[in-house]
Amino acid sequence: MSRPQVKLINTVLTGKAKETALEEASESLARNSNTVMIDDEAWITVEMIATGALSPCTGFMNAEDYGSVLHSGRLADGTPWPTPLSFAVAGEKNQDVLKGLHKGDVATLINRNKEPVARIITEEVFEYDREERAQCVFGTTDKRHPGVRSIYERMGDRSLAGKVELINRPHWGAFEKYRLTPEECIDYFYNKKGARTVVGFITGANPVHRGHEHIHRTALETNDMLLIQPLVQLAKPEYIRSEYRIQAYETLLNKYYQRERVLMNPLRVTYIFAGPRESVLHAIVSRNFGATHFAIGRDHAGVGNYYGDYECQTIFDRLYEGGSKELGITLLPFSEVFYCSRCGTTATENTCPHGKQYRVTISGTAIRELMRYGYTPPREIVRPEVARIAMQGIQPKGLDENGTSIYPVGSIIKKMFPFYLVAKRLGGKLREKPLSWEDLKLEDVERALMDVRENSDRILRDISRDTEMHYDVNRDMAAQWVDEANEYCRSRQGHMIKALEEKVAAADPNADNKMFQSRAEAEKELEAAKYVLESMNSRGLDNKKIQWNPLKYTEYR
Repeated sequence: MSRPQVKLINTVLTGKAKETALEEASESLARNSNTVMIDDEAWITVEMIATGALSPCTGFMNAEDYGSVLHSGRLADGTPWPTPLSFAVAGEKNQDVLKGLHKGDVATLINRNKEPVARIITEEVFEYDREERAQCVFGTTDKRHPGVRSIYERMGDRSLAGKVELINRPHWGAFEKYRLTPEECIDYFYNKKGARTVVGFITGANPVHRGHEHIHRTALETNDMLLIQPLVQLAKPEYIRSEYRIQAYETLLNKYYQRERVLMNPLRVTYIFAGPRESVLHAIVSRNFGATHFAIGRDHAGVGNYYGDYECQTIFDRLYEGGSKELGITLLPFSEVFYCSRCGTTATENTCPHGKQYRVTISGTAIRELMRYGYTPPREIVRPEVARIAMQGIQPKGLDENGTSIYPVGSIIKKMFPFYLVAKRLGGKLREKPLSWEDLKLEDVERALMDVRENSDRILRDISRDTEMHYDVNRDMAAQWVDEANEYCRSRQGHMIKALEEKVAAADPNADNKMFQSRAEAEKELEAAKYVLESMNSRGLDNKKIQWNPLKYTEYR
């Protein structure tokens, strides 16, 4: 078997150890000493460490590991690790507690109900440089970046390093029934299912779409099983709420997948917004849950325009000489997926030769914002059954009282309907000058959307129908009404030619073409009519060949 060779960490306290920890925690609470109140975000991180999701880390990093990770993407012992794992809780009282801790002291972590949930055995407490952290982790110190902003708004000045021990796990609410530890996932894949290879796929706050589906299906063609891990819970308010995204996934898996080959195991985590470095962390987490391969798209964990295209894929080779192999997992990089109306399927630049005028781009952000305006995404990029659920989970909807929106309208066109910028219609002729997306309005989104709804399947259908009309041996299978209409038109054109032949025969060679037509002009008219008949079996007409009148427009006024 190709199961991951990783030693999973397990510091979840049970039995006597848990009882002892609870007694000591009660004493700390009674004395009001060495007690730190944490929010759900910190509790979730503690749970991930204790259950092995962040193996080989056993706790929060000391100063040496922290600095090494920032500058080299490795722990001090050389183990690949992309992002700092810090316990730098905010709040004056919490920071005072950290300030008073010494090596060997036990810090009791309590939730908002003042219940002990975990503890940290102190190794050291150290201060860090916020700007250095931002630049190394996020590649920027711009506070508009959500990750950078979080450093200044949600983190304290000191970080506590030490081993983590989990006393009580948080309840996952609507996601409780999906909860599996890394150990349970590995047992399921390799002992119960007998899998040799498992492809991990981690996805964020946008709805599942056919770009995801393209990656899933491609991965399953050459691997045994698929592990899908949607991130749930903590997210920005304008994202699609997690409950709806999970139910949308359930719909897709049950209706369109070989269900027994796919396991959905949500990750209840916070967003780091670390861009490329976060994609490396996701690969490690996926490995810890049993994946041998990690599927990653063009802009995994992307944040605005802070990172380049495919930087989330190239970072593996930039950070580590052995690439993803050093992490103990094989990377499956995918190019940007789009729907090509000429191919009639999802495709990438690697497989599709057709231009942008044929494409509907699959952008999770644009799909989300299109739904925010109250429009159902095209079936070519989101399954209708999925869209029905996802649209309920997005807030707010439409425009506000001032007629403004969260996301620029033109960006939807740019990200989803690029054909509209360069062509007059889907699959149509290119515009002489491409449109500027900044100038587009909601009406343009409606036009592009209707064009896709009406014509996305027409291009391939028309080409197919033309072939069928010419080559089907059994003419009963062809569209008889088209044959009949064409035959009638040919017949009438023949009658037209006979009438013009009679006119040519009777025409006055010396007429001035004003009140009476000259024979020369009538002959041109006859020639044009014959050309029309000859062209009925070919591809369109040359308009210049059916313009038989020599007069200028001014002479017709």
